[in-house]
Amino acid sequence: MENKLTTANKVAYGFSDFGNNLVFVAATNYLMFYYTDVAGLSLAATGILFLIVRIFDAFAGPIFGILVDKTQTRFGKVRPWFLWMAVPYAISAVLLFSIAFFPAGSRLTLAYITYAVFTVCFAGLGTAINAILPSLSADPNERASANMFRNVLGQAGGLISGLAILPLVSMLGGTNNAKGFAMGMGLFAVILVIAEVFTFINVRENITPEQEKPVPLHDSIKALLPNGPWWTIIITNIIIFIGVVVKNSSTVYFFKYVLHNEGMSAIANSVSSLAMIVGAITIPFLIKKYPMRTVVIANLLVAILGQGVLLVAAQTASVGSAILGVAVSAFGLGGAAQSLMFVMTAETVDYGEWRFGVRAQGLLTSVSAIGASIGAGLAGVINSEILARFHFVPNVTQTASGIMGINICFIYGPALIDALCVISILFYGLDKVSAKMHADLMAKRESEMNEGAI
Repeated sequence: MENKLTTANKVAYGFSDFGNNLVFVAATNYLMFYYTDVAGLSLAATGILFLIVRIFDAFAGPIFGILVDKTQTRFGKVRPWFLWMAVPYAISAVLLFSIAFFPAGSRLTLAYITYAVFTVCFAGLGTAINAILPSLSADPNERASANMFRNVLGQAGGLISGLAILPLVSMLGGTNNAKGFAMGMGLFAVILVIAEVFTFINVRENITPEQEKPVPLHDSIKALLPNGPWWTIIITNIIIFIGVVVKNSSTVYFFKYVLHNEGMSAIANSVSSLAMIVGAITIPFLIKKYPMRTVVIANLLVAILGQGVLLVAAQTASVGSAILGVAVSAFGLGGAAQSLMFVMTAETVDYGEWRFGVRAQGLLTSVSAIGASIGAGLAGVINSEILARFHFVPNVTQTASGIMGINICFIYGPALIDALCVISILFYGLDKVSAKMHADLMAKRESEMNEGAI
């Protein structure tokens, strides 16, 4: 069993999230704007759409997780899914931003269909990205290092997406935003396929399928239901992704209507990605000195500080302060939500094997991702409901009430969410038993390999 990963292995893993984020960040940051300002859908209809489809998506993740746990091929258990999901996910991304070409009366129906297909494909690829981490190595530090590459390259994909999407829309579509969004996403989709194929060719599962026989569903559930640390992660994911998606979806509104500088929203998204990259790079070094839970809490406090800077920016109409606030907040989230959550989820897979004798990495990692799906779905309806209640109207000068609605979504709400996450992550207790857990599992696997050799 290999614990030490090569740099090539880590880079290959990172490219899986590069392609994923290139597409997903564009959808997260601009889909609500596309629906309201390009396709002409109402805020109320958009919010309900996000909630319903995300609830539907919550069931897709566990299905993919069960399929991963039952997969056995010569390429591995998880690795083939990068190849299988690449093209469907790419096509769904283009269709997602194509509804504006159709008659207005059919757009809402098409939005439901295309968004549902997109989220299912995202769940399939996301399950592979999350589920392969426990198979890369049994060493938590190596996992953290691999996850750093994933986050750095993933945020690089988000950086390129945030920086390039609006210029691409303008360049490829001219004054036709519908054409620009469709063609821009088409370009991203091609890059996505190339990135996932690269991952499939170069990544390796060092805890091999022979060591991990297919796990019956009832055994997988036994490793899930009493797994307290896993429940802490899923609850924290729900809370934290409400804040992440509410804020990301309202970025363009904040810069367009509060600071009157719509073009800076792309710069802000790029700065956010860069700051998350820097935050993710610090994680492998920090967890060698401090418990994971402590590192997450510290980063969440930094994110709250960043929201305070954004409040100052809103009060002073300062674009420079806004960019600084985005950077500080994103740095904190880069170390908490976007980095260590995945490593801690991998730890809960080991805990399930150590405590209950069942290693169900597909189900545990995929159901853990339900937190992100539910959080994102709730965020969509929360965002639209807040804007509607504060009388936000697209493409006009906002009233004081409309500005307050935007600020709640972009500043106050995310700060409250970060504070709630500090409370929820306090219940994660694996740091205290991690060393013994990994030593016991190492001894168990060495014993199994010796018996197999005999």
